[in-house]
Amino acid sequence: MCTGIPGSGKRTVMKQIKIVLTVGYIHDERVAFRLVVYENLVDSAKDLVLAMKAIGADCVEEVNKTYAAQILEYKVGSDPSFRLPADITNAIDSFWNDPIIATVMEHSYEFSLHSASYFLPEVQRIAQKDYVPSERDVLKAKSKTNPIGVSEIRFKMGLPSIHAINVEGQSSERRKWIQCFEAVSCIIFCASLADYDQVLLEDKEKNRMTESLILFESVVNSRLFSRTSVVLLLTKIDILKAKLAKVPLERYFPEYTHGSDINKAAKYILWKFMQANRARLAIYPQ
Repeated sequence: MCTGIPGSGKRTVMKQIKIVLTVGYIHDERVAFRLVVYENLVDSAKDLVLAMKAIGADCVEEVNKTYAAQILEYKVGSDPSFRLPADITNAIDSFWNDPIIATVMEHSYEFSLHSASYFLPEVQRIAQKDYVPSERDVLKAKSKTNPIGVSEIRFKMGLPSIHAINVEGQSSERRKWIQCFEAVSCIIFCASLADYDQVLLEDKEKNRMTESLILFESVVNSRLFSRTSVVLLLTKIDILKAKLAKVPLERYFPEYTHGSDINKAAKYILWKFMQANRARLAIYPQ
């Protein structure tokens, strides 16, 4: 079972399992991601416009000011036959190449602009009429999480057949799904190292890392998983490294005292998770 709070990277892990350990995404499956990629592309451009405004900046090229307004108003169609039209494609392309963007991207950790750096340079390729997402596009694309849902990948490693199950859901939904997976032999728990200064989408009063720790504690100490091994997968260390000097970890966890040292910060966060393991399950950090 693969779990963690929304945005922890568990969907990416499941996609990687499918790509590496099965036949990957066949043509029709990749086609089904086309609208998701379009939405990621346009949403990334919108996030970039809003980040630019938030830091008090504006486009250098006059035409891109018009394009920025156009991007904010644009909505991706829902019909499977939909394709990105030339006007919005050229607007995004021009806006992405405005000289101000380099300054805005220096604040990427503040505004979660990491998808922009992947999708926006690819806008002309993605806008081609015969575009079919690559496996890398699929890996990078994020789709909206349902309140609760389960997806499954089946594969073989030798004789046994392995079922990898991804459990989605907000904190309010945990009790509905956690009891359904008592028989799992291994839990992959995903936790983002960069969540220490973020809040939940569904509850702006709750810190994401604190919430991740609470979920981890409830899973590893549950009697349902008393014989289950746990892989603790700490994700997004690249984002942690980029933001640590500008957003001190000790501002949110005062007991941490090692400044912007990336190794010590990661070890501290790992220690926080391991301290929650009162049941002394076998936990394998990665």
